[in-house]
Amino acid sequence: MTRRDIPAWLPLVLVALALFALFHRLLSGHTLFWGLPSLQFYPWRHYAFQLLSDGRLPGWNPYIGAGAPLLANYQTAVFYPPNWLFLVLPDPQAMNLIALVHVLWAGLGMWLFTGALGQTTFGRGMSTLAYALSGYLLGRFGSFPTADAAAWIPWVFWLVHRLLTLRRWHEIGWLALIVAMQLLAGHAQTTWYCLVGVGLYVVWQSVWGARTAPRRRRVYAVLLICAGMLLGLAMAAVQLVPTAEYFRESFRAGGMDYEFATNLSYSPLRLITLFSPNFYGTPADGSYITKGIYFEDAAYIGFIPIVSALAAIVGWFRRRRFIAHYPIFATVPFWALLALGALIIATGRYLPIFRLLYDYVPTFGFFREPVRWLILTVFGLSVLAGIGTQHWGRGKWIVFWSRLAAAGGGAAVVVALLAQTFMQPQNAENLQVLTRGLIVLGCWVVAAALFTLTQPQGETPRATVLWRTAVLVFVAIDLTWAASGLNPTIPTNFYRDFGVQRPEGRVYWFVDYEDEVKFERFFVLSDYRLARDQWPDVRGSLLPNLNMLDRVPLLNNFDPLVPRHHREYIDLIEELGPDAGPLLRAAGVSQVYGETRPAGWPGEAPIFVAPQETPRAWLVTDARWLESNDAVQGALRDPAWDPAQTVILAGEPPDDQPLPDGGPVGSLTVLEQRPNQLRYRVETESAAYLVLSHSWYPGWRATIDGRPAELVRANLAFQAVIIPPGGGDVTLRYHLTGWQTGAAISILALLLVFGVVALGSLLAAREPGSPESPRPVRRGPDASL
Repeated sequence: MTRRDIPAWLPLVLVALALFALFHRLLSGHTLFWGLPSLQFYPWRHYAFQLLSDGRLPGWNPYIGAGAPLLANYQTAVFYPPNWLFLVLPDPQAMNLIALVHVLWAGLGMWLFTGALGQTTFGRGMSTLAYALSGYLLGRFGSFPTADAAAWIPWVFWLVHRLLTLRRWHEIGWLALIVAMQLLAGHAQTTWYCLVGVGLYVVWQSVWGARTAPRRRRVYAVLLICAGMLLGLAMAAVQLVPTAEYFRESFRAGGMDYEFATNLSYSPLRLITLFSPNFYGTPADGSYITKGIYFEDAAYIGFIPIVSALAAIVGWFRRRRFIAHYPIFATVPFWALLALGALIIATGRYLPIFRLLYDYVPTFGFFREPVRWLILTVFGLSVLAGIGTQHWGRGKWIVFWSRLAAAGGGAAVVVALLAQTFMQPQNAENLQVLTRGLIVLGCWVVAAALFTLTQPQGETPRATVLWRTAVLVFVAIDLTWAASGLNPTIPTNFYRDFGVQRPEGRVYWFVDYEDEVKFERFFVLSDYRLARDQWPDVRGSLLPNLNMLDRVPLLNNFDPLVPRHHREYIDLIEELGPDAGPLLRAAGVSQVYGETRPAGWPGEAPIFVAPQETPRAWLVTDARWLESNDAVQGALRDPAWDPAQTVILAGEPPDDQPLPDGGPVGSLTVLEQRPNQLRYRVETESAAYLVLSHSWYPGWRATIDGRPAELVRANLAFQAVIIPPGGGDVTLRYHLTGWQTGAAISILALLLVFGVVALGSLLAAREPGSPESPRPVRRGPDASL
């Protein structure tokens, strides 16, 4: 039989080949590191899975922020099954492999979804390449939770589409599994945007797409989808319950102000990068000439796919009155509106619509960076790209416009080359970047026009297959070129012990100096090569959270979520600057990095050392009880406050136990210090306060000689225990609040899902026509046929 379309395996093979071209160094002793892999995800996951390997639950992280939740940190993603490779493989290899597999997984999901929509093999291949190799996914390749959650988006749409069209009740089990996996991947923002898109798709299909189906069936399908979503939510409860508590305790619980929420909005001037991704340069070679973060604005799906997406819209417009004869175009309005609507929201502060959404629509104040709405733009355009191949022909006007485009593209290339030749020295560098972007755009226009003009018409099926294969190969090359250099790799030695000298206490980076070292010296947003070329210096810098690799405790916490009292304490330190010495001592800081010298601290910039010992636990007998948070902060601003003598406590003093009255302090012995447990022996004749420079957070419990003791919030962000006369052995232990409940819900939901899937598969196997069911015996004179 003569093949009339490309092989079904070709698109995913092209994705794999593109990944090999981009990341082959990961197979030969290199690893990802630039930006978030080294500053967040690897340190968190390395430490969490090391604790799991030792048989301990990774509840608490003692090395950042004076202690912070680890398992509740959503982006640690301890319960995400692909991350369990950290228990089997060396951590850098596990990290790299998980990232690569998710790109292929995204491609496979798009292949299945577009097949369910009825696209041709060629169209499915176009959509698969456009999404899996898009700038959104490959530009964020090292932003693992974002890319991992994005890889599940086509799978969610696929299962929802099947439930809308087939209405098989047992498939809610598969939908629940997919939704749970996306929730566990660790990026709530991407998952929420996916659910918004899916919800709109359900509404569209129920109201317009399935008008011929009885209303009862449409309602039944929606109920099945809701059941699958709820089951998926329940399966992820083991992670969501502790994360919800962390969110409630974070500075984001009350929402964010408008300026903070609209950080990284998509400028309309960047629309040109949808057609020429490096029009403003690329940080891969240091030519990026605009402000902002390149990978956050990346939404390129390939020049031919974006043109094909526009062709789908034109094709729908021409066929809209006869759409029943062209069902593949029926969903074009939805995908076009989804892509356009998300693009408008992504502009954030550049258009007034986001302000209205922020003020009147819930959830818009909980997520930063509107630019991330581009994930729905990329997804919608990728689907349209596959549909648009149905409108790719060689009609009279298409040939006319293709010839005109080829001439125009060629002329743009010539003009740009001449401009580079006669360019004036002033501003020459920026103009060269822009002209290179114009040259690439012109070349891509010419290529697309030539593909159109050489499209086989009436030739043999073999010629059509070769032409379509060439188109997809070109798309893969285009997207590979666009992503080259965006994820620098370095030797895996980066993540090994570097023998960094460990200070006795915590380290604190003044925020302005941290940003200077991080973004102006190493991770320069306009030139990724600088950090790659200085990777040994990056590794030994003790930047948050790289310090975790050397087990050096920091007061800083580079995490999207931090406890609000910790955030307030850091703000106080930054406010007081050189007068922040008492606050630094109360936080157990013995070494400071920055240009600001705390008063009385010896050393030379940028390193200053505490003039005296800074223990993380000590005894005092004097306290000030203050009811309001503002009063506590006011007391901490008092230059006469000495944390070694007086503790500032939040709330009212208890009436049921003796309080210290200024007697002798007594002695303190450290018995045990583990991530989730601290033990001390206090010997004192009179009552005293045991003050600890460990973060105050729900879940910590205190006992004295085995009896429960009250734990009080001290010095705004830390802990204190009231010690009775005579002292005793004090134990502080961290318990994951509600985690057992979340785990029980997840287990029950998992069992229910497995039961639904198994029962559904059993019943499907017994249906007539199923390969597993016995065939009926035919009767009559034609039984032998």
